[in-house]
Amino acid sequence: MAQTETTVDLPKSVPHLLATATAMTGLDDFGDESFLEGLGNVVKGFNDEAQLSPLGEQLAFGGLLNILVNRLRYVRDIAAHPEILDEDIPGPIVVLGLPRTGTTKLQRILSAGNQTQAMLYWRMLNPAPFPEEQLGRPDGRIHVAEDAVAMLAEHFPGFMARHPTEAQQPDEEVLLMQGSFQCEVTWMFARMPSFYQYCMDVDPVYRYRYLRSQMQYLQWQDGGAQGRPWVLKSPCHTGVLDSLLKVFPNAVLVHCHREVTEVIPSMSGLMEHMRLIHSDHVDPKVTGPELLAYFGEGMDRYLAFRKTLPADYITDFSFNDVLHRAPEVVAQIYQRTGLPFTEDSRAAIAAFEAERPRHQFGSYTYCAEDYGVTDAEITARFAEYSQKFATYINR
Repeated sequence: MAQTETTVDLPKSVPHLLATATAMTGLDDFGDESFLEGLGNVVKGFNDEAQLSPLGEQLAFGGLLNILVNRLRYVRDIAAHPEILDEDIPGPIVVLGLPRTGTTKLQRILSAGNQTQAMLYWRMLNPAPFPEEQLGRPDGRIHVAEDAVAMLAEHFPGFMARHPTEAQQPDEEVLLMQGSFQCEVTWMFARMPSFYQYCMDVDPVYRYRYLRSQMQYLQWQDGGAQGRPWVLKSPCHTGVLDSLLKVFPNAVLVHCHREVTEVIPSMSGLMEHMRLIHSDHVDPKVTGPELLAYFGEGMDRYLAFRKTLPADYITDFSFNDVLHRAPEVVAQIYQRTGLPFTEDSRAAIAAFEAERPRHQFGSYTYCAEDYGVTDAEITARFAEYSQKFATYINR
């Protein structure tokens, strides 16, 4: 969904995308070219399967072009400043769980204040500084993100109601991970079964190594870690937690829980509206079964891997904990991380909750049957999960 800085003829093939990015930047070194396989799979999916609308084509292929432009600038900056790759990434706080379980709010209140490093939307849209950008003055990148958010609010209010997006608020780092061209969130935004299968078949470690490199880049631009851990969050991490820990072995892990018959229909509604950004041909009754399979298989892997971890390795919270006891939740996580929970911390959380109430961009409803699944099917698929975490789900 990223916007580029200039208007160009829409490139819809890998060679055209690479040539256009080179022409836009005057750069031609893309670094390690292993990304090309994934890029080819995305391009094929966009062209052959996603049924993109005219606006969807602009957003989809424009987004790929924007990623490549940022990649070229990143590679250039690494060559000029190899110390970027020396940036240490202290153990990040990683918020896990099924979607629609309070993970977005938790990420944002953990990022409030100045004790952590936040995955701000504008930074993920364009991690590389624009040409002529002065250090510490990323106004151009912020304005591009504000324009993108305004476009979403105008044309896709259903998406904004379900996933409030702001230029200067945190969002999921999968927006960065899409630059690996191996991240399934791209499939969530545009239905491409072949690309989904590709993402499921490749080693997830690559996308986390890519994410870490981008975190080093952003951290270097911001003057280093300065004792501040990053706050990461995505339901996509839950099913591949073993891969995440290979790259971030010191991560502090937090898991949010909610009744699954609320989770899958709510996420199905969100994915319907994610796909409507790119296509006028979205069947809501497809989203439920697809998400039931994706998150069900991911939860199976998570439960199996969690059994290998010490009992207190992951800290668990309920959806209601996050909604109604936010300061206590953050204080407990900060204690695990070694950060002090101060009055400033409490004030930052209170300010966030006052300025951004639940359903700030509109309310919505959902029903499992509208998305091709039933409560009984959902309950059966997540029976082991619901039994294991009943204490938190029913709190």
